[in-house]
Amino acid sequence: MYSVTAASLLLRGQLNNKYGVDREGVRIIPGIYGDPQTYTAILDSKGEKITNTTGISAFDSHFSNGYGAYGADETNVYDITTIRLREVTLGYEIPKSILKRSFLGSARLSLSAHNVWFKAPNMLEGLNFHPEVLAGISTSNVQGFDFGASPSTKRYGINLSVTF
Repeated sequence: MYSVTAASLLLRGQLNNKYGVDREGVRIIPGIYGDPQTYTAILDSKGEKITNTTGISAFDSHFSNGYGAYGADETNVYDITTIRLREVTLGYEIPKSILKRSFLGSARLSLSAHNVWFKAPNMLEGLNFHPEVLAGISTSNVQGFDFGASPSTKRYGINLSVTF
């Protein structure tokens, strides 16, 4: 997923992680050195690609002419593998033997919870981002892009069903 939400919070230093705590710290963009003219990798004397070790400031990372307003696009793409407990319902049907002296034919009480728990291990630490959001508005069906949409909410409910 390409996430503007993650990028926006990261560039503003609003995440509770190493970048949010140290907003002015040096960043090293993951990747390799390359030739800007040919877009090919620069190789060392052994013919192997050279890993980037050049640190840049948060300002240069997110606001320079070399990148867009949210930094290098590829640093805002995340594996959104998610482990979740989406819905839980617990119900109890009151036995007919208890109801036989009442005016009720049946009664059932249930509790439910939606979006109970999730873990997105490959998203930014401290983001607590629910990667199942749609592109930007609720009527959109674009998937794989987050342009600042709100995550889904947790919901809890209680239900009483009776018959007479």
